[in-house]
Amino acid sequence: MLPIYGPPGFFIAEAVKFQAPKDNWKISAVQLYGFDGYNGSQESAPEERTIALEIRDKDKNLLYKFADSQIPYSNYARNATLLYPLTIEIPQIAVSDEFYVCFYDRGAVAVGSELINETSKNSFIYVESELLPAMIPESENVSTPLNWLMAVSGR
Repeated sequence: MLPIYGPPGFFIAEAVKFQAPKDNWKISAVQLYGFDGYNGSQESAPEERTIALEIRDKDKNLLYKFADSQIPYSNYARNATLLYPLTIEIPQIAVSDEFYVCFYDRGAVAVGSELINETSKNSFIYVESELLPAMIPESENVSTPLNWLMAVSGR
């Protein structure tokens, strides 16, 4: 979000709404596809930055928060030069009904997305407790809707 929104992007998250498959379902990991700019050269090795992840209930109340350096999860750490799955294991967090996963990339990881024709009902940009449609601005009056490439696992 930093490349798009500048310094305020530090507080903006890519958010995805999920539906728990049953009551008291426990999330144990979040996976997203991302790219940190590493292309195989030493010059493209990423600078260390802090990423954050939040799990929020359907009312956007915080259930869990994680923050760490992106380096252990990066393309660079895996010597991968393309979009790569970034998996963050978390303590089992119980959810029921709808819930949100919010990922704060803070300029460290470009989260993968698919471009779509209509505004997504599941992918958002999370800013100060507000869910805005996930869109990439192309010009002053034109934006393209998208879906973030994110998944959860649990039991």
